[in-house]
Amino acid sequence: MHATCQWRWRRSAREWPRICLGPATNETMPQLDRSRLFAAVTTVVLAACSGTPSPDPAAGTAGASAAGMTGTAGNTGGVSTGGGGAGPTGTAGTGTAGAGTGGVASAGTAGAMGSAGTAGMVAGAGGSDSTATRPINVTGTGTFSQSYNGQPLFLNKDKKPIQGKLFLLLPGIGNGPGAGGFESFVKQYGFHVFAPKTDTNLTGGKVPQMYKDTLKTMPNDREANRQVGEAHAELWDGKDRVDWYTPPTSIVEQTLGAIKFGMDNDPGGDWGYFLNADGTLRTTDVYVVGYSWGAQAWSMISAYVPFGKVIAASGPVDEGFPNATWMTDPSATPNDRKYALVSDGQADEIFPNVMKAGWPGTVTMVTPRKQPQSRPAPSATVRR
Repeated sequence: MHATCQWRWRRSAREWPRICLGPATNETMPQLDRSRLFAAVTTVVLAACSGTPSPDPAAGTAGASAAGMTGTAGNTGGVSTGGGGAGPTGTAGTGTAGAGTGGVASAGTAGAMGSAGTAGMVAGAGGSDSTATRPINVTGTGTFSQSYNGQPLFLNKDKKPIQGKLFLLLPGIGNGPGAGGFESFVKQYGFHVFAPKTDTNLTGGKVPQMYKDTLKTMPNDREANRQVGEAHAELWDGKDRVDWYTPPTSIVEQTLGAIKFGMDNDPGGDWGYFLNADGTLRTTDVYVVGYSWGAQAWSMISAYVPFGKVIAASGPVDEGFPNATWMTDPSATPNDRKYALVSDGQADEIFPNVMKAGWPGTVTMVTPRKQPQSRPAPSATVRR
């Protein structure tokens, strides 16, 4: 059975995001296509998808030259585990003689180093939107299922084709590794799977009160609005962005450790495929899925890190920050790679946030093992 996409709600000029879903099925899923997605456990689900691709993260700004013309723009730095690199130095401009000063024309100095492209990348989150330089090469048969420091790794080599995508899973609030059962679904296909431990108790409620007080009178204050998203970005790479929170470890650190563990203990699994030549994580080939709190975390982190796909099950909500910069700033992960899966009773709370964040799509209602059914559209008040 195939997914059905349709416009579900329209109020004046405003529309629900275009969402596509397909019913639960056992057919092969070569990739999480934008026009179809399958639900394995949920009763009624909605998922965001796109009809038009988003542009790549912006290049660095032009470097200014002294005495000469403005240097050419530096390219966006390869953002890696070590932090977001700025673009290389711009080329030298050509100077001209100053009028009336008797100055002699000379070569201008090189333009200043270009800054990182998008607002999210400025935060320096680890990740690389590069592409693989070789095909994945998994050999052997059987299932590799082990634990790295209490964090599960999984690969079923008998599930073909091998997808060449690493799924990272995050759970509900206060829970250990997993994704609320979604992992049982992805394990049916040829994905590499890892469930890292992290601080699943970090929420907007922990943001210091002074920022919340600021938003009462200045709802668009940038410093206050960046706190909740950038605290979650710290969970990803451990880099200091806010002064009130320090994560116990980083998801990147645990993921790199797990990949090395897989390389040592499952050499036929080609876990090293997900690393760049410099040993950093190639996040373009990383799919992230989270349930509830995990959906919230990945929605925020993906604003700073370019992932291959983002699947948010039962999230995201605004956590008391309806103008948070993770929604209002350009996203490092293009929005057409993001999906939201929610029950129909959650739509009023969740869809205003994905709309503000720019996730495109159509709304489609799906019941597992049945044809998509028509339902009245949610009656949310869209907060802009």
